This record gives sequence, structure tokens and C-alpha cells, in this order.
Amino acid sequence: MKPTISTREHYDRLADAGHGRNDPPFMQEYMARWDGPLFYDALGDLSNADVLEVGIGTGRIARQILERGCRHLTGLDISPKTLAAAKEDLVGFANLELISADIAEFRRDVSFDVAYSVLTFMHIQDKPKALQNIVASLRPGGRVVLSIDQLSDSIDFGEWTVELSPWLPAQYLAALEGVGCDVAEPAPLIDSWTGQDGKRSDTYDECVATLISGVRK
Repeated sequence: MKPTISTREHYDRLADAGHGRNDPPFMQEYMARWDGPLFYDALGDLSNADVLEVGIGTGRIARQILERGCRHLTGLDISPKTLAAAKEDLVGFANLELISADIAEFRRDVSFDVAYSVLTFMHIQDKPKALQNIVASLRPGGRVVLSIDQLSDSIDFGEWTVELSPWLPAQYLAALEGVGCDVAEPAPLIDSWTGQDGKRSDTYDECVATLISGVRK
């Protein structure tokens, strides 16, 4: 029987294996199925913005945000080994702060213009508290953008499994409205990835994630 491990151990193991580091272009395109143009459009103008990323991982998205000219980026992650990889991979950026923290316990009132998260909220159990902390950390008019995975109770990663805490898009919208956000209609993220061999992904032309966004009143 496969062991079920914690989210932190899962990402520590992936960091040990070099997951997400120095990915070739085709793999970066594969991962962009969960963000892509709609995601970056929702973030808006990042020039001179103070940005919070929840679940920074090894910095795949953070690098793009930093290169778009944000003033400062604060990246949270619960995996110390993942943060160590991000620190090494993003060493050229001085306007970066990396923090080992759970968003359900992290709050920095009215400090950010934009907060985002990609494929992290499926792991967060106390979603109401996490969303409350994110919105409280935004300045009025600040934007929150989430890419949430399709519903599943667990991830099977071959040698182990990780339990998840799925929510429906409507639950995210209700929670964000409840903590003072104007929310947009959820936007489906449709898979259009084709590999180097011309083979389409198994989920080609299907919704692989949903984009949730809101603005703090």
C-alpha cells in the first residue's frame, strides 16, 4: 500500500529530486496550462507593484513576475527545501523576500497590491482563514488571483499519495465576497498543450483549472 505523506514532505521530496528547476521550454509550456495568458491578464499592470505569491515553489512564476517589473515580491512556501531552491534560482533579484510560512497563519495588513497563487489552494485545509489573510494583506483596490485545480481528493504520485482539500469555484467566490472583495466570473483554463512529438496531452481541449479573481473593496 502506498504511503500518504504530508504536503510539506511531498514538496521537500520533489525539491530533492530537482523538480521544477531548469525545465526545458516544452516543460515550461506544459506547466503554463495552469496559468498562461488569462492568468497574467488578471494580474494587471505589475509595474511598481508589491506582490505576494502563495506557494512560490521553485520560482517558475515568480521569475516572470519579477521580470515584469514589480517593485517587490514576497514568496511564501511551507517547504524549506523548495524555498532553498527558489532562493538559488532567483539569486539575481534583490527585490525578493522568501518566507517559510502557511498562508493560514501569515498576514501582513495592507501591504500588497497583488496576491496570487497557482495550484496551492488544493493543499490548504483552512481556506476561509487563508483567503481572509490574503485579502487583509491587500491594499484597497488590490487584486487576488487564484488558479485552482480540478476537483480531486488526492494526488497519486507513483510512490506516494498526498491528500487534498478540494473546493468548488462557487465556494471561493462566496468566501472572497465574505471578506470584502468584488469578484469576477470564474474563467476556465483550457489545455492546449502539444508535446515535442506532436502528441496532445491527455486533457487536451479540456478545462484543467479555474481562474478565480477579485478586487479588495
